Amino acid sequence: MRIHFLTTDQKIADETAHFLKEWESDQDFILQSTSGSTGSPKTIKIEKEKMIASARMTGDFFNLSKGKKALLCISPSYIGGKMMIVRSLLYEMELYATMISSKPLQNLNEPIDFAAMVPLQVSETIENQPEKLNLIKHLIIGGAPVSRKLAEALQQFNCNAYSTYGMTETVSHIALKNLGGQEQAFKGIGNTTFETKNGSLVIHSPELEIESLETNDIVKLENEKEFHWLGRSDFTINTGGVKVQPEMIEDKLSLILPKDSFIISSIPDEKLGSKVILIAEEKIKALIDPSIFVDYLDRFEIPREVFFVEELIKTASGKVDRISTTQLIDGI
Repeated sequence: MRIHFLTTDQKIADETAHFLKEWESDQDFILQSTSGSTGSPKTIKIEKEKMIASARMTGDFFNLSKGKKALLCISPSYIGGKMMIVRSLLYEMELYATMISSKPLQNLNEPIDFAAMVPLQVSETIENQPEKLNLIKHLIIGGAPVSRKLAEALQQFNCNAYSTYGMTETVSHIALKNLGGQEQAFKGIGNTTFETKNGSLVIHSPELEIESLETNDIVKLENEKEFHWLGRSDFTINTGGVKVQPEMIEDKLSLILPKDSFIISSIPDEKLGSKVILIAEEKIKALIDPSIFVDYLDRFEIPREVFFVEELIKTASGKVDRISTTQLIDGI
């Protein structure tokens, strides 16, 4: 693997060097912090052999090989950045490292075979330098759900874009959804298969030595290889006896409201048990009119109240902290 730096920012070079030192050490594992988006962050051990197995699963899917070009624009302090380095090492690819920012492609001027980005990076690139996306052959998007609006915007570009499903505990993604056409299910890569338990996803992955890993993800299972992601069981709202997923409501509203500027949550209600609410940042107040709920949402999905806060609370990795944000309204 050869590394080409497309930025003079020393941070990416330092983080890459730190991980390579850890990777080349005698320890057969690395230490990795989880994101903390659904609970307190924790540090877990990830075996290097499982990282190699994960890299092979992705490499087989995208036909990675020696001499192909990969882009590193996610910090190596996160598992997504680490895995891009491991894939490049395993397949002897040319690794192009650029700045870790919301506009990672601004210094890119040559074709790239494989890249990984978070939704914010993709949306900012589309808004500011859309032509740059055509330089990427295969793009995986992870770290947060891909909204309908972003998926639709990607249709105009030549890159083959995929939404990923995975978690730190599964090393990296273990399922991909092609964003190149009508909405499809996530499909397991390698020999990964799925089942459900009480509506939640259960993962089996021989390559990663995962047997019956129970998750908190509510899914609709198509078959043992495919599923549709609906949301987290942690966030399910039971309102008047009807269960709704805030993530699905947010996905519908993302067509008309800026993503990451609002969330759907709930508060106790004497009649309903819990009632659906919308918490939005003050900056989008002018965009919110009660009529938009009727036009886009089903009856039980419509927020009964709307609260405005100066800013949504986010975790260190940039994800919205739903629990802390909902607690903000106690003082409103």
